[in-house]
Amino acid sequence: MTGHSARTALLVTVSLLVFGAWRASAQSADDVAAARRLVGMWRLVDRTVSFADGTSRPDPRTTAYIFYSDTGMTCYIAMDPTRTAWKSETAPTPEEAVASITGLGAYCGTFRVNAKEGSVVHHMEIERIPNLIGRDRKRWFAFQDADHLILKVDPSEFRAPVVERKLLWERVPVKPGLAAR
Repeated sequence: MTGHSARTALLVTVSLLVFGAWRASAQSADDVAAARRLVGMWRLVDRTVSFADGTSRPDPRTTAYIFYSDTGMTCYIAMDPTRTAWKSETAPTPEEAVASITGLGAYCGTFRVNAKEGSVVHHMEIERIPNLIGRDRKRWFAFQDADHLILKVDPSEFRAPVVERKLLWERVPVKPGLAAR
């Protein structure tokens, strides 16, 4: 084989590998349709944690938003609105700083939908917990209607005695004067 034909064969092989990888990650029409339904800003209505003994309680991080963009990005932020205010806005005590960060959840990254499975996977690019950067977090989704979304945290993220984390979201309406044209 000549140098030119070897380079051509290598180029064809690499092209086939790249095309094959692209096809393997390509989403179905159902996946894209479900992802389009997710696109928008969502406000938390209810967050419930259920336990192995059959009891449940609301999660204290009751103020939350999740955003799904048509760019394939998602961002989530949640807080416990009862967090104690710092005595000094510019210099929290160590205890105040810890309470603030533990009462906050936040991440951003890409998302992909598997409509057949009923899941959306968030890939962490920014995370409050540095150890989770680069990881995937699966959520099981169901639409109650066009403006209400249920996300259930995948059980792989639970620690006993938690058996379910369920979040009910309500779509935040687009303000007419701000809508994209």
